[in-house]
Amino acid sequence: MKRGWKDGLLYIGCYGERSETTIHVCRLDKETGGLTLLQSTAGVENASYLAMHPGGECLYAVKETDNSDGRAGGGVVSMTIGAGGLLGETTSSQSSEGAHPCYISVAADGRAVFVANYTGGRVALLPLTSNGELQPATSVKGGGRDEEIAGEGQHVKSNAHCITAMPGTEYVCATDLGQDAIITYRVNLDRGTLDRHHICRLHQGAGPRHLLFHSALPVAYVANEPDSSITLLRVDKDAGALTPLHTYSPLPADYDGYNDSADIHLSPDGRFLYSSNRGHNSIAVFEVDTASGKLKPVQHISCGGELPRNFGITPDGGYLLAANHKSGTVVVFRRDTASGKLMQTKHSLALSSPVCVRFANS
Repeated sequence: MKRGWKDGLLYIGCYGERSETTIHVCRLDKETGGLTLLQSTAGVENASYLAMHPGGECLYAVKETDNSDGRAGGGVVSMTIGAGGLLGETTSSQSSEGAHPCYISVAADGRAVFVANYTGGRVALLPLTSNGELQPATSVKGGGRDEEIAGEGQHVKSNAHCITAMPGTEYVCATDLGQDAIITYRVNLDRGTLDRHHICRLHQGAGPRHLLFHSALPVAYVANEPDSSITLLRVDKDAGALTPLHTYSPLPADYDGYNDSADIHLSPDGRFLYSSNRGHNSIAVFEVDTASGKLKPVQHISCGGELPRNFGITPDGGYLLAANHKSGTVVVFRRDTASGKLMQTKHSLALSSPVCVRFANS
C-alpha cells in the first residue's frame, strides 16, 4: 500500500561517512508535533539533498563528495520506498558529472532528474527508467567562468547550487552562486538534452543559492547566500525568462553580525515565505502580497539551534521543521496558517549533521 503525507512521513538527509547513517525516515504526529524515528540507513556518503519521485516509490539522494565509486566527482543514488514509507535497497547509482552535488530535483513526469554540482558549477540531466532507476547523464552544462554569464567584475568561480523546473514549461532554471546569475535551460526529455536559453543576472555579490516559483503568481524568489538577501523575480513562462524586481533582507534591521542565507520556502497556500539564516540562526517570515508577490516582514524567530540549512513546511501547512546542521537537531515549529507566524514546540530530534528535510508525497 502506497503511503504518503497522510501518515506524516518524512525523510532527513545528513552529512556523514558512508559507514554512518545519513538518511533517516521519520513520522510527525500531526496533533502534537512529536517526531518519531522509524529507520536510519547507511551507505550514502554526505546525503545532503533528497528528492522524491512523483509516483512516490523512489527516493533520490546526492552524494556530496569529490570522489564517488572510484571516479572523480560526486554521485546520485535511488532507493526504493516500501511499506510504511521505509527505505529498501539502493536500486541505482550514477555519477553526478561534477564535484560536490548539492541539489537534485525530479521532472514532473518522472522521466529524469536534474543535478547541480557546486564545485565547478556543472549541471546534469540523468534520465530515469520507467521504474525510477537512474541512467547515466545525457547532458552536462556549465562549469568554469563564463563571460557571457558573469560579465566584468563579477565572481570568477562557477558554483551551481540549485536546479529546478519552471512549472508548466519546458525549462529548468539553475542558480550559479559564483557568477551571480540564474541560467535557464530548455529541456528535451525525448533527446535527454539541456540547451542554454536565458541568463538572469543578479547584482554583484548576490550569490543566488535556492530558487522557488510561486504556484499562482508569475513570480519567483531566490535566496542569495553571501549577500543575505531575497530577490523577487518576474517570471515570463512564454519566453522562459526571469527578471529581477526587488531585493529584501531576511535579517532584522539592527543585526550586523555574520550571516549566510540558506533555504527558502513558500507556505502551501502561497501567502507566506520563509527563509533560513545561518549566523543569525533564525527563520525569517514574510507575508506575500497576493497581487504583486512583494514581501512584507512578519517575524524573525530563533531556529532553536545553530546553522539552519534546509527546512521544510508540512504539506498541510501546520508545521515547519528546521534542520540545524551544526547543533545536530531537527526542531519542530507549529505554524499559524492565518498569520504565518511560527512558535517553537517542545519537540525536536537529535541527528548528526542534518541538512535536508523532505516530506513523502501526498
